[in-house]
Amino acid sequence: MKRKYKKMKFGILLYFMLFTAIIISLVWIFQMLFLEGFYQNAKTESMKKIGSSLSSCESVDSVEFSEKVTESAEQGISVYVFRNSDLIYPSDAEIGKNCSDAIEKAVNAFKISEKNAYFEINSVYGKDAECSFVYVTKLNGDFLVLTSSRENIVETLNIVRLQLLTITVLVVLIGIIISWYLSVKISKPIDEMSKTAAKWASGDNTVSFVTGSRYAELNEFADTLNFAKEEISKSERLLRDLLANVSHDLKTPLTMIKAYAEMIKDISGNNKEKRERHTQVIIDEADRLTMLVNDILDLSKLQSDVDALELSEINLSDLTEKVIARFSPFVENDGYKIENHVAPDLITYADENKIERVLYNLIGNSVNYTGEDKTVKVFLTADNDKILLEIIDTGKGISEENINSIWERYYRFSETNTRPVKGTGLGLSIVKTILDAHKLRFGVRSKMDFGSNFYVEFDRVKNE
Repeated sequence: MKRKYKKMKFGILLYFMLFTAIIISLVWIFQMLFLEGFYQNAKTESMKKIGSSLSSCESVDSVEFSEKVTESAEQGISVYVFRNSDLIYPSDAEIGKNCSDAIEKAVNAFKISEKNAYFEINSVYGKDAECSFVYVTKLNGDFLVLTSSRENIVETLNIVRLQLLTITVLVVLIGIIISWYLSVKISKPIDEMSKTAAKWASGDNTVSFVTGSRYAELNEFADTLNFAKEEISKSERLLRDLLANVSHDLKTPLTMIKAYAEMIKDISGNNKEKRERHTQVIIDEADRLTMLVNDILDLSKLQSDVDALELSEINLSDLTEKVIARFSPFVENDGYKIENHVAPDLITYADENKIERVLYNLIGNSVNYTGEDKTVKVFLTADNDKILLEIIDTGKGISEENINSIWERYYRFSETNTRPVKGTGLGLSIVKTILDAHKLRFGVRSKMDFGSNFYVEFDRVKNE
């Protein structure tokens, strides 16, 4: 059963909302655990500060004392002065029993503590809640007592919580709107690319992946898809060329084989000379088929990594000399000239059989395409830790727009369906695949009407 996936925009929306919920939850946890304690500590410090300030006054009758008492009242703090156990300020104040007990308890604790001041928090509620916080110190031998109510803190906390609840609702609503907007905005380019990809998959190769996004990653993704589309289109064209040319290459020798086989049967059966000539044509055409099939199989194995590299130290100089010698029939029979400029005893680390294939294909390519002087120059030189192989011909050269295409399969046949030289059109593609597997630097320098220079750079292994 096909698995169902959620839309990306809903996933982004979910993550944004989850983030909002986490932030709001942390704020609520903070206020529930720490906000009351924060206000309580603030009230404690305020009472201690006022108590210290009042204790420095000359007497309860001083103007300074009255002003400070007024300031204390504005902050919800009541001020009392006791002489022994009698209330002397304010003389007309009425103190509830629970509050009176809390004050007496705090005064007694202050006496015992022998400290300059004493502070106590009580669980007193209702009409005696003003004694929830009690601060005691000395004022000219009398007891200065400050009290404050917990209800002020509770009222403040209720207001803060109501405001926080209102803010939470607003944040959730705004968060949903912003999250939806961002999720749509972020996912829209991907949705557009998905629709474009669907059109491409249905066979429309004219589509182009364009995001118009301000995000570098999405633009890079679009560029990658466009590049992939171009490469796949190029591969499809090459495949069509490959099928056309393989069909052409197979059809021609098969037609020849069939025709000459019929000639042997009907005409030259009893004529030994004709029979041998016709038979040789069949053998040559069969060799062409074998070479084509072998090149296709070799390239497929190389590109699929089935044929792994067998690396070892090889004498590149001897190997190059060996490959040059294989072209002696061209030199002796067809007037070709292969100039040998190979330095001796240059050692590298590579797969000998595959590098021999590279040398043969490169020299063969230059022999096939060299100029009227039929000259090919082979250089193998060393420079410190590198070995440079150069194979130079004097042919027509390669144009700049085509120089990167020569390594493609059947490149020559993409221009023309005729084959002026013997070969399968896969030689340079095989070269590229082998050298890429060795991770060697290679290429071609060419100028129209001045020939081409194919080069490969090997790592040198110096003799001890």
